[in-house]
Amino acid sequence: MIPIINIYINLTSLEIVFIRTFLALAVVFCVLIYKKIDLRVRTSHILLLVFTGVLTSIYWVLFVTAAKTSNTSVTLVGMATTPIWVSFIYPIFSKEKPTFNETMTGMCALFGVYMIFSSSFAYSSGMFTAIFAAFFAAIVTILTSRLSKKYNNLVITFYQMIGAFASTAITLPYYLKHIKVGAFTYPSITDFALILVLAIVFSIIAYSSIVAIMKKINPFSVALANNLSPIYGGIMAYFFFGESEIMDIYFYGGAFLIAFAILAVPLSKILFNLDNIIPEEDV
Repeated sequence: MIPIINIYINLTSLEIVFIRTFLALAVVFCVLIYKKIDLRVRTSHILLLVFTGVLTSIYWVLFVTAAKTSNTSVTLVGMATTPIWVSFIYPIFSKEKPTFNETMTGMCALFGVYMIFSSSFAYSSGMFTAIFAAFFAAIVTILTSRLSKKYNNLVITFYQMIGAFASTAITLPYYLKHIKVGAFTYPSITDFALILVLAIVFSIIAYSSIVAIMKKINPFSVALANNLSPIYGGIMAYFFFGESEIMDIYFYGGAFLIAFAILAVPLSKILFNLDNIIPEEDV
């Protein structure tokens, strides 16, 4: 749904994220004040949360750029590679080794991406941008999960939105002067309404809900759950944009392999209990 909304907004990627983060920061601050939620956080944790907010703004800008330079289906499939990045990056931040399930899921999704690019793919730049966005999304997921058990999910969202808004505000003047080479585009009423939806529904409600879920499940499972989006997102996009969303057989074959990973992990745990497989060298 998010790529569809972004495509309909007549602003550039950075302008959208700038307004979106400002609105999200303002709204979540008002909610925190209204609910009288304590904003006190350890200084080191504030810095970490603000830093993840900066990464979030990069992820969102790349995500919007991918949607505007390709289409919804391509963007969502590219973002579905987030679990691959999580499986590679998570062991760096923790002492946990990737499980057999996570490794096989990552390899399956990686082959799915290769299959997509093995044809005469028309949206390679959009796909690469979405995959790059997934890299930053993976880091944000991992870092956020480390603090999700310590603080209120809205407090975490608040400090991350500070980082996200500040980074876009600092970057915007350079962007307008050297990249866009033009003045800031003020949103129309429709554009503002759509960005407000992004800010409230997705930046606050959905995002803070995901942070709350992180208290109970690991980052890989969080990223894997989002892999359902290429399925329902692609169907919804077809009704909005018609034949422009229809891709070739290689694309759908690769997308199927990535989506298959969603079912492979829980089914393997239930049927084979693969997480308990012990490598021969550890026996």
